[in-house]
Amino acid sequence: MRLKTYIVQNVSEALPMIKRDLGADALILNTKKVKTGGFIGFFQKERLEVTAAVEAQPKKKKAASKAPEEAAAVQKASVPVPPAPIAAPEDSNPYLTGDLINELKGIKQFMMQSMQEDHLPASLKPLNQCLNSQEVTKEIQSEILAKMMLTIGQQPDVSVAQIHRMAKTEIVRLIGLHQQKPVLKDPEIICFIGPTGVGKTTTIAKIAADLLLREGKKVGLITSDTYRIAAVEQLKTYAGILNIPIQVVDSAEDLNRAMAELAACDIILMDTAGRNYQQKQYIDDLEALLADKNKIQINLVLSLTAKYEDMKKIIDNFQTIKMDQLLLTKQDETSSSGAILNLIYHYSIPVTYIANGQNVPDDILTATPELIANFVLGEDDND
Repeated sequence: MRLKTYIVQNVSEALPMIKRDLGADALILNTKKVKTGGFIGFFQKERLEVTAAVEAQPKKKKAASKAPEEAAAVQKASVPVPPAPIAAPEDSNPYLTGDLINELKGIKQFMMQSMQEDHLPASLKPLNQCLNSQEVTKEIQSEILAKMMLTIGQQPDVSVAQIHRMAKTEIVRLIGLHQQKPVLKDPEIICFIGPTGVGKTTTIAKIAADLLLREGKKVGLITSDTYRIAAVEQLKTYAGILNIPIQVVDSAEDLNRAMAELAACDIILMDTAGRNYQQKQYIDDLEALLADKNKIQINLVLSLTAKYEDMKKIIDNFQTIKMDQLLLTKQDETSSSGAILNLIYHYSIPVTYIANGQNVPDDILTATPELIANFVLGEDDND
């Protein structure tokens, strides 16, 4: 690993130097304030010491020039004793030492502190404000902005359009690194769970219509939502419009019966009651109902109108029920879509669909990286 130290006024000044000397893949390991100059201890100026590093390329092996026996003896004698294993970070790297790992753990915290508005080039300040308004977490903001600062350096002539294109490319890249692939399996039932008021029933109707009208599949519906007034009637209305069968269940035994009744269907979509996710009894009831998880794909439905902190609590409270996918609704009812990126970055649950209106079956979109980047940057279209 190559290390290099810079004495600068601020991080923005150091970034183009780091890129020039160590390349765009370099990482900032440490920063500290130091005093320089002055005369016999007086009139010193406070500066910033920045230490950066880049992984060294493994050296190419030289062709053997000794006799085979002598070369083998030298090789045997020079093999070092393997060091004791150390706890590696997520992107395990054999070149890192224990001290460097501890330094790397503080990188994101440092980046969040250094990527403040007054440290950014003027060309990136509108992007920073956009990410703030979209409620992208500080951790993700700092990663996007640091990468872009290394890319553009201090170029004063970068246009707004160029910044926008570069930001979209960086967000798409970030999603590609963190977005999990949906588990490829052939479930008998796709079940939708989630708190009250997130739009599960309407979303199920959209997906049912899409599967029926666009993919030509035989679709069946099941609902266990006997808790909410008129919930069964709402889904029955959709089933009548689409001319597809529906079953009502309230127990695991009922679910087996309903599946037998709908055996001729290619796929079954199941609605569940939306209740207070903080009530343990609700989670326990869902677990009992969905006991045979090998037959069921579970989609957690969340509304983008909720605060991100509440979304995290919902996911954490549903952890005992294995969630296969996330489906996000009401994108059209919020002015900030950064939670989509936050969820992909922080959780290993694939985000598959984003619902953006009440129209059945049109207002539901496949969650591609490009679409998500558009939403995060404040664009409403799918171009």
